[in-house]
Amino acid sequence: MRKTFKTWYEPLRTFIQSKEFVNIALNIRKDRNTHTIIPKEGSDLFFKVFRETNYDSLKVVILGLDPYHTDNGAYDGLAFSNSTLAKPQPSLQNILTEVESDVYNGLNLERMSNYSLYNWAEQNVLLINTAMSVRTGQPDSHTALWRPFTLAVIKAICERNDIVWLLWGKKAEAYKQFIKNSSHSVIINGHPSPLNTYNPFLGCKCFSRCNTELEARNKSKIIW
Repeated sequence: MRKTFKTWYEPLRTFIQSKEFVNIALNIRKDRNTHTIIPKEGSDLFFKVFRETNYDSLKVVILGLDPYHTDNGAYDGLAFSNSTLAKPQPSLQNILTEVESDVYNGLNLERMSNYSLYNWAEQNVLLINTAMSVRTGQPDSHTALWRPFTLAVIKAICERNDIVWLLWGKKAEAYKQFIKNSSHSVIINGHPSPLNTYNPFLGCKCFSRCNTELEARNKSKIIW
């Protein structure tokens, strides 16, 4: 067990040892009898997000929806990250476009050799999905199943002070009510999907706003 994962165990211990957590595993195992599930059984992608970002050093939380539900290997363990693909999923493309516009004045720096967001995770940004699994081709299919776990994670994070949350889209915004720590800052924007035309993500400047909030808390800014 990696040291980073160990830092999450105590904050989540009560839930991990509960019947609710066992029931999630049992329901996923049962669902595999009739559906193809992402990640595959035994995959190291399960809970990988907690092995990449240390609870004790956490600074930013980006709350995504469920994992990419396509069977092309897009999901790599972190919300929105695409380290296994030759080109990014549409949502990630908009995220990277906004980074370049917001933080780098539109300059295309070609900063990534692939479309991994693991460098953000290494800077104490938790890129967490609201579900740790999904049926192939059926978005949102396991979100309700994982909801108790997601709420347990949010509660654990709220035990820490001065965290900045980025909630993208109405479904992520719905979790704002559970962020009950007045020292936290919550930045809400539209979802980065290009299908979102009602409240477009592009132009939201959430990355520079996040860094401003961090610096106001005497924390180093994220190199997006």
